[in-house]
Amino acid sequence: IEPSTDINDIIMPENTKELLENILKQQDKKVLERLHSWGIKSNKNIEAKIIFYGPAGTGKTMSALAMAKSMKKSVLSFDCSKILSKWVGESEQNVRKIFDTYKNIVQTCKQSPILLLNEADQFLSTRVDGSSGSDKMHNQMQNIFLEQIERFSGVIIATTNFLESLDSAFSRRFDYKIEFKKPDFKDRLKIWEKFLPKKALFEKDFDINILSNYELSGAQILMVVKNTALKVAVSKDGVFKMQDFIESIQKELNSSFDKSKIVGF
Repeated sequence: IEPSTDINDIIMPENTKELLENILKQQDKKVLERLHSWGIKSNKNIEAKIIFYGPAGTGKTMSALAMAKSMKKSVLSFDCSKILSKWVGESEQNVRKIFDTYKNIVQTCKQSPILLLNEADQFLSTRVDGSSGSDKMHNQMQNIFLEQIERFSGVIIATTNFLESLDSAFSRRFDYKIEFKKPDFKDRLKIWEKFLPKKALFEKDFDINILSNYELSGAQILMVVKNTALKVAVSKDGVFKMQDFIESIQKELNSSFDKSKIVGF
């Protein structure tokens, strides 16, 4: 993936943005050389092992792509939810294949990519004590993943929804763990302003503040805007109405796995 999004394009809490910017500063060539001269780093290479954690739709993947753009790197992305297999030994092979693919690409390009592991919950969760065949397979897969992380040289970003289940062995091997929270009212307002079509017609009673009261993630707001736009595009007057947005929001909330979102105004 060749990223096109910049960190400044992403609406997120200021403290989260500062953490990401600090990581980028620490990967500066002069900083790395200084750390190497102090004996803190064994080499001058750009290296970082990072976990982005938080609810779905809060910008973890987009932020990883934005960091890659800032570092002038491409991204090698894997969906870890598709790695597990019911067949004996196949999951372990899939884990090795991820890192082998990365190493092969590094050898053939001038600039090593960022390795992005999306939905890495199964890799990072606490290992189980069970004696069943599936438990043993899962633990074996995690042991291989742990071994690969230990040997990894470069920038790797793993995203997960659940930090609570993170195995302590993985926690020690990642340099940074950054939380992505659901946007608050102020950030939701900014997200609505960003995604609402600029050249469209809106009814006189349209109120963006009412829409911002709904506890949606950035990804959900974008989905609501798209779904509402599709409905309005085929209407006679082509005017965006509050009721259309409210209906799209309710559908999004009802279809979400996270039913804890509440509206209040």
